[in-house]
Amino acid sequence: MGPIKTVCAMYFSPTQTSKKAACAAAQAMAQKLGAKMEQIDLTRPEHRGKPYSFGSEEALVLAYPVYGGRIPALLEETLEKLKGQGTPAVVIAVYGNRAYEDALLEGADWLEKQGFQMAAAGALIGEHSFSAALAAGRPDQDDLAQAARLGEKAAEKTLAGALEPLPLPGNRPYKERGAASQQVSPKTGETCLHCGTCAQICPMGIIHGDDPCVTDPGCIRCCACVKACPAGVRQFDDPGIAQAKAWLEGNFSAPQKVQLFW
Repeated sequence: MGPIKTVCAMYFSPTQTSKKAACAAAQAMAQKLGAKMEQIDLTRPEHRGKPYSFGSEEALVLAYPVYGGRIPALLEETLEKLKGQGTPAVVIAVYGNRAYEDALLEGADWLEKQGFQMAAAGALIGEHSFSAALAAGRPDQDDLAQAARLGEKAAEKTLAGALEPLPLPGNRPYKERGAASQQVSPKTGETCLHCGTCAQICPMGIIHGDDPCVTDPGCIRCCACVKACPAGVRQFDDPGIAQAKAWLEGNFSAPQKVQLFW
C-alpha cells in the first residue's frame, strides 16, 4: 500500500449530524496522513445511485444515521456499488440517544465485503430526528473532538499497516427491520412560506417544489424537512409518531457516551 493521498468523507445525513461526524474524523485522518480531504454527500437521491470506487492510495470515512438499530435500508443500493481495493476505512453510526444495536457492525461488514480494510469505527450521538429534546445539539464539540480522535487513530493504524477486522458490538443476523408505513409523512401548515426548502433537502425527492403541501409516498421519516422548515410549520400529525416521540423522551433522556473502536 502506497501513501494515502485522499481521505473521503462519505455520508448520508438528512439532518447534518452524520456529516459533522464524518468530516471531523476525515479531516483529522487526512491531516495526520498529509492527505487532502474530499466529501461525497449521499443524502440526495441522485448521488446514491452512482458507483463509487476507491484505490489503495485513498481512505474512506463512511457515516450514517441509525434507523431502528440498522443502517438505513436505502443505502444498500449504494453499498452494493461501492468498491475498495484494500482501502483503509472508518465507519461511524450516529444514533439518537437510544441505541445503535447492529448498525455499526452492519456498516463494517458491508465495507469489508466490498474490499475495504477496517481501520476504526465509532458510535456517536446526534439529536434525534423525532425530538429536539433528545440529545439536543449533538454531536457537540466534545463529540466532534472524539470523532477527530477516531480519525487520528485510524491514520496511525494505516501508517503502521495494522488493518484488520474489528470486534464490534452487534448481532448476526441483524435485527429485523420494522414494517413502517410509507404513507406517513409530515404535513405542511397553512402558514407555509412556499420557500421550497423542504423540497430541496428531502433525501427521497418526494416533496413537490411547486407545492410543498404535496408529498408523494415514500417518506422515511428522517425529519429533515421538519427541522429545516424556516416557518416551523412542517410537522407530523400521526398519533403513532407522537407516541414514539413520547416513549423515546420518557425512556432515553440520559445522555449516552461516544464509543470508539480501533
